[in-house]
Amino acid sequence: MTLFKNGIVLFLTILLSFTFISQKSTSRDAPAGHLDNCTLYKWYDPNTNEEEAKFFVKNCANCHMAYYKEWISDKHSMSQNNPFFLSIYSGTNKDGKENIYPGFRLDHPNQNGNCSLCHNPEAALDNKFDIDLRKAQNTNGISCNFCHKIESVDENPLKKGVRGLKVPRVCKGLKDIGFGPLNDIVESTDKVEFKYNELYKKSLYCAKCHDGFQGNAQIYSTFTEWLKSPAAKKGTQCQACHMQPRGTKEIIDNPDVKHKIRPHDEIHNHSFLTENPHEFRKKFLDVKIKTKKENNKLIVTVSVKNKNRGHDFPTGSPMRNAILLIEAKDKEGKELRLIKGSKLSNYAGSLKDKPGKLFAKILQETSSLYAVKHGEKGIAYRETANKLGIPAHDWWNVYIASDTRIKPNKEDISIYEFSVWALHATPLQINAKLIWRNTWPGLAKIKGFELKEDLLIEKKLLL
Repeated sequence: MTLFKNGIVLFLTILLSFTFISQKSTSRDAPAGHLDNCTLYKWYDPNTNEEEAKFFVKNCANCHMAYYKEWISDKHSMSQNNPFFLSIYSGTNKDGKENIYPGFRLDHPNQNGNCSLCHNPEAALDNKFDIDLRKAQNTNGISCNFCHKIESVDENPLKKGVRGLKVPRVCKGLKDIGFGPLNDIVESTDKVEFKYNELYKKSLYCAKCHDGFQGNAQIYSTFTEWLKSPAAKKGTQCQACHMQPRGTKEIIDNPDVKHKIRPHDEIHNHSFLTENPHEFRKKFLDVKIKTKKENNKLIVTVSVKNKNRGHDFPTGSPMRNAILLIEAKDKEGKELRLIKGSKLSNYAGSLKDKPGKLFAKILQETSSLYAVKHGEKGIAYRETANKLGIPAHDWWNVYIASDTRIKPNKEDISIYEFSVWALHATPLQINAKLIWRNTWPGLAKIKGFELKEDLLIEKKLLL
């Protein structure tokens, strides 16, 4: 009987201890990140909904309208909803017609892939890193809430995207948590605790979604480019260029919210190419032309300098490319014949065979297994892609066939020789155009999208 009573006492003691520990771990006073894996976490909606925000304070724009407007116009907000990206993922065209190659899901109909790890990290976290992006309910892309919940970065290169980030998601009843680069944060609500985190001042913060491998091929390399760059050697971080101070002294737009007036350099732009991407790209580049006549030849030397000290030009997705186009004409507009110098390949679309140079990272398949594995449709697509100048896609087994991009703070020089005879009416006209493109012309054509081009610099000479 005594043994039985002792057993009951021991059982009750253990039960009470467990209850105490459980209550302590779910207390509102527990550290905000104590339970950091709550899959029922409700992400803050960045978008405007003033009525809901009054009661739930679950709306970023209610307090930060200026930041919201910068974010909503930036590609981070569109990372899930970008129609061109979804057409590549799904295998559709601009109008939603299915079975239009290329498409990740056409090649892998039974796999969701890892695109969500960067394109929709909230959905990835909520679905154990396995979500069909065509069916994702959360469509805020890289949201304010997600970015300001990154606590630390795992530098293991095998952990891609959000897999390599610690993102505390507290369960209902616990105080939420957010992080930022200010060390004197004013807490605006008893529901959220904001903490200073030095990570937000470092390029490492950007690394997980701006570096990425497919097998042994480094497809995305912006962070690696920065690590090797003059900027890194000087300690200049990504944020210095991509989050420049935006000129105001206010950090909160809602006067009813507790806040403080801050120095100019603490208010950072959240449109990462600024409000004018054209001017932003252009200021980091320079084009110069030199000419000389020699017998019946016109020799044109063109230099393109990447004044950006942080990464290659162009950078990011290997679909992004840039073209240097050289036009040499007489007074009547007749083109001079190129006798020596590089010509543009079919990657340049309609500019193929024009004098100039392509700046791009070109992916190529390691074998023809893609076409064999996917039968007639795969073979047909490869033939079409080769004709239209579309390199291999990053989810295939690929290697980097060439990389002609311009390194940080480096200069590319190319020389062109044109035939000039007395019959050519003078003055001669020399134009050099530097054009940035968001994708390959052939790919835009197949998918039915307009090719986005940005004429960054045009230099003209009359001789």
